[in-house]
Amino acid sequence: MIPANYKTHSDTELVSLCLKGDSQAWEALIMRYRRLIYSIPVRFSFSTTDAADVFQSVCLKLIEHLHELKDETKVSAWLITTTTRQCIYVRSQRFRETGGSEEEFEEAPDPTENLEDIRVQIEEQQTVRESVDQLPDRCRQLIELLYFDPRTPSYEDVSQTLAMPVPSIGPTRARCLDKLRAILRRHGIK
Repeated sequence: MIPANYKTHSDTELVSLCLKGDSQAWEALIMRYRRLIYSIPVRFSFSTTDAADVFQSVCLKLIEHLHELKDETKVSAWLITTTTRQCIYVRSQRFRETGGSEEEFEEAPDPTENLEDIRVQIEEQQTVRESVDQLPDRCRQLIELLYFDPRTPSYEDVSQTLAMPVPSIGPTRARCLDKLRAILRRHGIK
């Protein structure tokens, strides 16, 4: 479990602590960017196993190259680039292993054709995640349950989890989304 104070540290602070050998800072950094890293192999339509392999490879590369990061505020950009390159590498390895023909390879949709579009979209998704983390606890929990929980809980489930009456969920959600929109506008997302 990551101590709450690590969640409030900036990327620059976390990188500095990681470089000093702070394992909790490392865990906080990985937890902050785990969805970002996993989202890229998903765009490449990788299996769960391949996505996990990419995740591990990228984390290892981050450990190996963290000291070389020239701008600690660009961790997400570095991760996007590194993960995309790792996905391209894994994809080409799988292609070679299966002995596929060039024609088969060209017929499959190629996510590398629009890498800049993918990069921009992934950065925006990460900004949304970071903005949700900036919400007050109750709003963050509600938004995560309603929009990020893979189980898609019902209002009754949300009511029980948050000890909130079902009729209050809709209005509270609207207020929380307004707060989230304000944070997103400050980050340049409309």
